[in-house]
Amino acid sequence: MLCHVIISPQNIQKVRLDPVPDSVDGLKLELKSRLQLKDPFDLQYEDEDFHDFCNLTCIADLPKDKVTLKVLFTPFPDTLSESSIDNAVVRESSSPSTSSPSIRSEPSSAHSETSAARSQPWPTTFPIPVFTYDVELRLRHGNEVFRKDGTLLSIPRDMKIEILEKLAETIYSYKAYPGNEEIESVAAALIQKHPCLKEPSSTSGWYGWKMSLKFKMGNYRQKLRDAGCQELKLNTEKRGLGETREKRNKVKKPRQCETNFLPDIPQGKDQESLEKDREQIAVEMRKSTPDITFVDSAMSSTYSLRRQEIVEKEPPVSQMRVRWPALFTERQ
Repeated sequence: MLCHVIISPQNIQKVRLDPVPDSVDGLKLELKSRLQLKDPFDLQYEDEDFHDFCNLTCIADLPKDKVTLKVLFTPFPDTLSESSIDNAVVRESSSPSTSSPSIRSEPSSAHSETSAARSQPWPTTFPIPVFTYDVELRLRHGNEVFRKDGTLLSIPRDMKIEILEKLAETIYSYKAYPGNEEIESVAAALIQKHPCLKEPSSTSGWYGWKMSLKFKMGNYRQKLRDAGCQELKLNTEKRGLGETREKRNKVKKPRQCETNFLPDIPQGKDQESLEKDREQIAVEMRKSTPDITFVDSAMSSTYSLRRQEIVEKEPPVSQMRVRWPALFTERQ
């Protein structure tokens, strides 16, 4: 018998059976051996009467000469419980895989971009960034004058805008929605590094900077939303109007321990190419000895697709096990 075996849309095999096994279990064992299928599966066959796929329960239902079979993988054994899917997601969010370079370089090319944003916790002492050359010159001169006679620097509008913009960008690299204490730590760190920026009307010397940073962070997030940042768009839908009204109650807030809650698709990739990478991972994991280096690299490159699926579609654990088998391994 000649078999046309559909394992996935991208993996279709031709198998000749001689002799034909005398049971469905025997047929499954033969296909498992010939096609190196690692995981448990069921079979469907294309019925000649209905021209559609039916579950194969009796070997006698198969035609004599040739048949089209479809492999349906069943959920993995319980390496993780149903209740621990959130823990798996959090671990993946906070610790993206950092495996060695793979021979298959396409998925790994996006690894650094995928894991770059907000991969570090909020610092104990906030690092004030280096500003543009002209702003740094003004600050250096202002700090020297302040140390001599305590004179504060008169800050022109364009200079303040530059400082706030750079600080907002640095804050976002750690956290998209910083809290009140975190904003205060940034304002205090700014005054500590550049004492000439103190405010005479404030007891702390930085209260005005704190309020300015709060407004600047809101403006900065709006700018990123307008530029197409998916994470910020999703969080906006929680209180959205119009087209997003139906979605807002379905949007879950990120946990504190989650980073890269909904990262954008890496540069050079799109939804279709990431889906192909996902299918390659699934095919690789069905082999008796999968290429772990490739799997690690591809799991990193498809991180944004996985997060989008988990956050927006909220699939059941059983479906995640089928679509992302590598996620439920101890290595991941």
